[in-house]
Amino acid sequence: MIRVNILCEGPTEEQFVKKMLYPHFIEQGIMLTARSLGGGFSYQRLKHQIIQWLNNDQGAYVSTLVDLYGINSKYPGYAASKDLDAYAKVRFIENAVQADILGSPNIYNPKFVAHFQLHEFEALLFSAPEIMEEWLALDQAISSGSFAAVRNAFETPEHINDNPRTAPSKRILAIAPKYDKVAEGLIIAQEIGLPTIRAACPHFNRYCLKIEQLALENDV
Repeated sequence: MIRVNILCEGPTEEQFVKKMLYPHFIEQGIMLTARSLGGGFSYQRLKHQIIQWLNNDQGAYVSTLVDLYGINSKYPGYAASKDLDAYAKVRFIENAVQADILGSPNIYNPKFVAHFQLHEFEALLFSAPEIMEEWLALDQAISSGSFAAVRNAFETPEHINDNPRTAPSKRILAIAPKYDKVAEGLIIAQEIGLPTIRAACPHFNRYCLKIEQLALENDV
């Protein structure tokens, strides 16, 4: 059994791994374990947690499920990637973080898979705006088609931009002020389903494929 330990942005992402990703990957012989970082963490804290988990559990891979939204110049690759498009930017930063972690002294387990969400968890919910509208309209008035209008303005849900006022979560709150990420984010994602999310979000799908590839590599 291949094991992958995932450091998550917060409790919603942790539950997303446990409730949605775990059942999918366990069928392929890959066991996922998730731990929440609690949000608001620095790169130094993230790096410390990654290296600590790599060294303390050398039989497992370590990965990350953290937001690209809100990272700063302390992250490797941040400055050099600022003018790149969304997908090039996130891949550049992931590669820079991967190199920084694996180039650190006193690291005894190189099985690290860097991943950053474009731009945050809520982008995944725009994979099916009609489901999001149906769910969030249960306890508040929502103009029909509002979420679809946001989704249709971008190439993919992952392109919804990361400005502090227009990030995916901020757009949801502007339409549905009662939205509660912890209470409702995972439920909506479950209603949408992993296949739909993967089909709509190429970078997230690429991450899933990288994890799936671990099983093939270990069979060689």
